[in-house]
Amino acid sequence: ISSRQAYRYLHQAERLKAPVPVVTAKIPFTVKLPENLVKRLHRYVKRSRSTLSEVVSQAVVAWLDRGPGRG
Repeated sequence: ISSRQAYRYLHQAERLKAPVPVVTAKIPFTVKLPENLVKRLHRYVKRSRSTLSEVVSQAVVAWLDRGPGRG
């Protein structure tokens, strides 16, 4: 980034009232799903006003949290 942009970022950071949370990096992950499931996902995403990544992440976490042999 340019010196000017870095200076701008510093000034923005000085005005923050609380620390900015550090988020885990996201990486692309490709899976193949049945067409009807993808259509259902897209409809759900549109209705919920979420992103596809958010919806899939929440679903996978919920499934994994159930533990092995429970689904």
